[in-house]
Amino acid sequence: MQRLVDETSICKDDTVYEIGPGKGIITQVLADTGAHIIAIELDKHLCSSLQERFAKVENVEIVCADASTYNYPKDRPIKFFSNIPFNITASILQSVLSLPNVVDVYFIMQHEAFLKYAGKPFYQESLKSLYYKPLFSFDDIYDFQPKDFVPAPNVRIVLSHIHREKCSFSSDQLSLYRDFITFIFSENGVDFKQKTKRIFTYEQLKRTSKAAGIAPTCKVTELTYDNWMQIFDSFRRYVSADKQNLVYGASRRLTTNQQKLKKDHRTHNQHFPKGINKH
Repeated sequence: MQRLVDETSICKDDTVYEIGPGKGIITQVLADTGAHIIAIELDKHLCSSLQERFAKVENVEIVCADASTYNYPKDRPIKFFSNIPFNITASILQSVLSLPNVVDVYFIMQHEAFLKYAGKPFYQESLKSLYYKPLFSFDDIYDFQPKDFVPAPNVRIVLSHIHREKCSFSSDQLSLYRDFITFIFSENGVDFKQKTKRIFTYEQLKRTSKAAGIAPTCKVTELTYDNWMQIFDSFRRYVSADKQNLVYGASRRLTTNQQKLKKDHRTHNQHFPKGINKH
């Protein structure tokens, strides 16, 4: 673990958050960098043990809290290094990558989850990867071996590096871009032509496809991020206001629908003790 931390950008001037420190193995290595380490542990018993272990380590702070709802500071750059719980990877990433001041994120995570967020060149682009690419770059900096863990996992695990990049969009443009890609991915059909038929006219489709260097019949998952930038530029320049209005709020609508589906799933799978009628 020491070698992996040495390969990061973490230094003594940094504020570094660790999510789910467990017994504090990574916490100790991070503390040795001299950075200000804030370890967030949800389990009260582990938190108490960690507070006792690091009581005399001045640059380590142990916080008992839920990392996905923690109120991170916004007044200074922050970094993360964590072996995140695999079952809450999505919620942790969503929380961390929404922070305006996060600079570098080093997460030990399942390779499959990494691919969904990294997209090309590691995998095909997805809605998740395209959603974050205007703000972040993704890299796989270490591939763990099963013997590195006890017990040995049956999935591939990597140390990923997510680095904030300079965004070329204004906040309004970024919001519209995210609505745009969400709208297209949510539309019926498989290929680009089918998924954009409600917003592009035939002539606009031809012009956009030519400018982006793509075939109208290609699958949207085959497009690169650069393709999407060209397509979004054409959408902003050529599509009428009434059709642009179709995409506004698409990202929010998708989130609302997903939350509703999760709520319905929990309700339908709820179990009750014998003798208790839920009605």
